Amino acid sequence: MSEVVVVGGGPAGLSAALICARRGLDTTIVEKRTFPVIKACGEGLMPGGVDALKHLVRQELINKMEYQKFSGIRYIAPNGECTSGYFGKGDGWGIERSELSKLLSQAAEQEPKIKILENTVATLKGSPEQPIVHFNHQTLRPNLLIAADGLHSPIRSWAGLNGLPSKLKRWGLRQHYQITPWTNLVEVHWSKDMEAYVTPVSPNTVGVAILSRRELISSWQKPISLKETVQVFSNLGPKLLLSEAKDQLIGIGPLHQTVKRTGTGKVVLVGDAAGYLDAITGEGISNAMEQALLVDRILEKQKEKPRLDELVIDYSNQLPALMRSYYWLTRLTLLLHRRPSLVNQVVKVFQKTPWLFNYLLDLNSARSFSEAASHSLQIHGRNHGSELLKAFIRRSIGEIRKKS
Repeated sequence: MSEVVVVGGGPAGLSAALICARRGLDTTIVEKRTFPVIKACGEGLMPGGVDALKHLVRQELINKMEYQKFSGIRYIAPNGECTSGYFGKGDGWGIERSELSKLLSQAAEQEPKIKILENTVATLKGSPEQPIVHFNHQTLRPNLLIAADGLHSPIRSWAGLNGLPSKLKRWGLRQHYQITPWTNLVEVHWSKDMEAYVTPVSPNTVGVAILSRRELISSWQKPISLKETVQVFSNLGPKLLLSEAKDQLIGIGPLHQTVKRTGTGKVVLVGDAAGYLDAITGEGISNAMEQALLVDRILEKQKEKPRLDELVIDYSNQLPALMRSYYWLTRLTLLLHRRPSLVNQVVKVFQKTPWLFNYLLDLNSARSFSEAASHSLQIHGRNHGSELLKAFIRRSIGEIRKKS
């Protein structure tokens, strides 16, 4: 009998499975695809996500993985002006999704309490209070069912946890290009209708992701050429013109998914299944790993005998606070998507007050308001307090909303 069944073998599912197994729980991972699992997503791990990955995976495995460090984020406005912000503690890592999948699946294979079933489709019966999982003529009745089955999670729907339909319809596209990274920053290029994200993922590869409205992507000539699409970005298009695509273009969407709760009965939601606002801040994978570490902290408090029914309740109650800074910053950044002309003004503000950009980056790296404020103000020799910073940002948001 498997005490825990994880449906979905992406970073969220593998991370949660590693935690459960190391806490002594017999865990089965059911993945419908073959490893490594590929999907369209951002591939930048913020410093907080890097710390989480190091907690989940042993260093000897990490040493075998190919990745590229980056030290911050650069915004390039529609008018060509740019500004850069830098992380206060540690680097971010650019990692191709296939590399991350291989790393986490190898870590799972080394755990004696984990059983991995790939190319296997799970079907559910019973109820969230008594889930029954069927696959390959087998039946499991787990004490905990972890739904890591993605953005449009069938388990979330089955458990009655779907929220209201969203009016925000944004889609993402991603492709890799063989070219030497020209900066040690993740670049975010803004235009009237879309954003382009360029992440260095190896010494000779960058990942390019496009976020835009569904109707715009649907109107593009098929097959879509990402290289031609990014020509609208004057600072990016020419760089990619002579480079070769390393893989096929893949897409995902709509991105915004709401949930009523992230747990009920014996079911918990992790990763994109737990609700998702947008990829505009690049925190999806980091969030998934932080959710797994939240499960770890809850199990640790339960000491020797895990009480999985209590875990579901505690996880669902504690997760909103963990995700608060992600949602806050993502909503703030989406204001710029709705009014691209404001990006020029925001970039100008960041040019004059680089400490503010650093502060927001530290918040986006899963650090607290006080810790982020401390770093951003110390390195710029300012004596302002964190409360003043928060007031300043609230005022800035109000002014942006008025103009929009």
